[in-house]
Amino acid sequence: MSLQELNFNSNNHEKILEYDLYVKMPLEDTHLLGYISEADDHIMNIRHAENEDHLVKIIVPADLLEIAMEMLELLKTEIKLEVVKYGPNPGHP
Repeated sequence: MSLQELNFNSNNHEKILEYDLYVKMPLEDTHLLGYISEADDHIMNIRHAENEDHLVKIIVPADLLEIAMEMLELLKTEIKLEVVKYGPNPGHP
């Protein structure tokens, strides 16, 4: 399935505007991810860091999802991280 196909929600026939990405990483490195993402035209917005499961919730505009995923893949050389899941943002933080 292409990203273009992902950006259209077939359940309610609406265009998907944002995605939630959940990234497992050391919480002490969250600030580093924030600095890097802010330096590149707001590709992602870091919203929450969950202490129990070490997941960081990131909101990404739908048209930047592929760029954000590539950026996270490249950051694996600097930060121990793993994209655990992602899906359409339901419209609230």
